[in-house]
Amino acid sequence: MANVYTDAGTAAGLGGTVGSAGLVQKAYDRLVEFALRSQPLLRSVADKRPARQAMPGSSVTLQIYNDMLTNKSSLTETTDPDSVALATPNQVTITLNEYGNAALVTRKLQLFSLADVDPAVANIVAYNMADSVDELAQDELRNATNIIYGGSVTAEGSLANADTLTAAKIRRAIAKLRSNKAVPRRGSMYWCGIHPEAAHDLRAETGSGSWRYPHEYQTNENIWAGEIGAFEGAFFVETPRLRVSGTGANIGSAVNIATAAGSITLDGISTATVTTASAHGFSVGDFVTIAGATVTTGVNATWQIATVPNSTSFTFKTTLSGTVTTAAATAQKKTKVYDTYIAGQQALAEAVAEEPHVVIGPVTDKLMRFRPIGWYGVLGFKLYRQEALFRLATGSSIA
Repeated sequence: MANVYTDAGTAAGLGGTVGSAGLVQKAYDRLVEFALRSQPLLRSVADKRPARQAMPGSSVTLQIYNDMLTNKSSLTETTDPDSVALATPNQVTITLNEYGNAALVTRKLQLFSLADVDPAVANIVAYNMADSVDELAQDELRNATNIIYGGSVTAEGSLANADTLTAAKIRRAIAKLRSNKAVPRRGSMYWCGIHPEAAHDLRAETGSGSWRYPHEYQTNENIWAGEIGAFEGAFFVETPRLRVSGTGANIGSAVNIATAAGSITLDGISTATVTTASAHGFSVGDFVTIAGATVTTGVNATWQIATVPNSTSFTFKTTLSGTVTTAAATAQKKTKVYDTYIAGQQALAEAVAEEPHVVIGPVTDKLMRFRPIGWYGVLGFKLYRQEALFRLATGSSIA
């Protein structure tokens, strides 16, 4: 009679059958977890909306009156003063666009999947909607013209890791906002959105005038998600959603790169792998620029490294399409630049023709196998009062 064990037992000479002739199998947890997420919150900065829109349209124009100049001349008792024409109101135009995304669940997947697919897809689509709209708001926030740089530099491209966010930079932005007559968002305090790695340096600063233990709130007012306290006239909301870009100074020396085929194919969806001629020294999350005389697409584009398979290759995410010829090209590591925003009321405006919402598409195929689900919305964002917004661009000591 044949021996039956959960293991072949060949090392012990048992002569059994692997997995007892297939009776012992791997087990799977049917609960599939979602990816780590950050809570969307930047859209809530847009507190200005059309109040009396005249009609539907492809764009919405908002207007701001200009005040009259002060007049300190005394009046003459017998002379009627001349009238003064009012200045033309300033206009801010918000362009509306359609936005959306969709997924298609097949009947076969529903029948074969070990996990319940429909609720998971609905959850993923809903988060994609909130995530995408929040990023649209952040794209517009980055158009702020009032910018304060870390350290003593005067341009974003000169920022180094040591040019961190300091209390002095916060005080300067708050002072400028008050000088601009920007209206605070909560009592006398402005809103500040800050990345955790920028907040690390601000809160670690020592000496007179540096970050202090914030006074505990004694009221029942609404608290923003991620709020870490109040300091120097602003309440701080810590979130990893704040943009980090590879737009700072170069770090180290450029690395020569090449691929076996002499090029990288970019499909605009997935990742691309670069094989380097020598050890590159890059890490996951680093930003690099690929440059050189033979780069045909994405010249000097900055890409963030997704994975580092080994010392002589790395993988980066790409949204570009085309081919990058890498023979004789170089990859240059860049300093990460962290965005911090300090805003008063009406810094950002939004107009909505149709609020983003989840859409369950119709089943129209002949055998009713394709079940579409997605989201759709028509809206736009625009900076409304530039004087009510400052962007602080800094490095981080833990980048």
